[in-house]
Amino acid sequence: MPELPEVQTVVTQLGQKVVGKKIVDFWSGWPKKVMPGMREFREGVCGASIISAKRYGKHIVMELDNDFAIVVHLKMTGHFLYKTPKTKNDPIFTEDRVNGYIHHIFTFSDKTTLEFSDMRKFGWLALIKKGAVEELPAIQALGIDALSPRLTEDMFRTLLSARKTKVVGPVLLEQNLIAGIGNIYRSEALFLAGILPTRKILKITQVEFKELLRAVKKVLREAVRLQGTTDGDFRDLDGQPGRFKKALYVYRRTDEPCKKCGTIIKRAKMAQRSVFFCPTCQR
Repeated sequence: MPELPEVQTVVTQLGQKVVGKKIVDFWSGWPKKVMPGMREFREGVCGASIISAKRYGKHIVMELDNDFAIVVHLKMTGHFLYKTPKTKNDPIFTEDRVNGYIHHIFTFSDKTTLEFSDMRKFGWLALIKKGAVEELPAIQALGIDALSPRLTEDMFRTLLSARKTKVVGPVLLEQNLIAGIGNIYRSEALFLAGILPTRKILKITQVEFKELLRAVKKVLREAVRLQGTTDGDFRDLDGQPGRFKKALYVYRRTDEPCKKCGTIIKRAKMAQRSVFFCPTCQR
């Protein structure tokens, strides 16, 4: 599933490629994931221009120059592709299987398109009144964004300490606490901070809290810079996979040597999710 860096990559590219463009048509081959319905959605978007692209947790919000915004969740395998008349038949779009599951298409006045490919068909698009976007239950339930400058060391320690009897690994995935830390970056941040995912929060020192927050922000920012991690289906708007996979220290490196000390990387299950760690570098 795309996490914060992948969604931020999409939002940044939307800002570069489609903000300012006028939508002249919308097609869907999977209308059950278009809300509130195809007729209302088309009426709201056709003839409108996109004026901004934002991220709320893992939600993408494209504001229009009318009363509405398009809210999108990529879910497991969804991703947007931006095509021009010159690039639409490029091999990256026609030969990469992952880019071939097109279920929704926005067509712009300059004949470029924004297409939504989603193999599993779980992703959704919704037309929402601008003033109601932040009132959506899924967005209201989000905690502070992991990359927010408001997430200070004191706030981070306070939030995690509210779960002090729990182990840190699963708590970092609680989106109502801190939004944006997914499975990939949880394992990577704990490795950089030298903390085992099985450590109880009450056993984490003040210095370690500081190192963990620094690690969380560092790994997320670096992943954004490298346009995310492609762990299967994620592609950016140009149809390209993310480049952070080569920078991973522990995620999905079970039985491979640690890049720092050579110890074999281990994998464990915590709250039905896999977590990866080095038993030597992390304590």
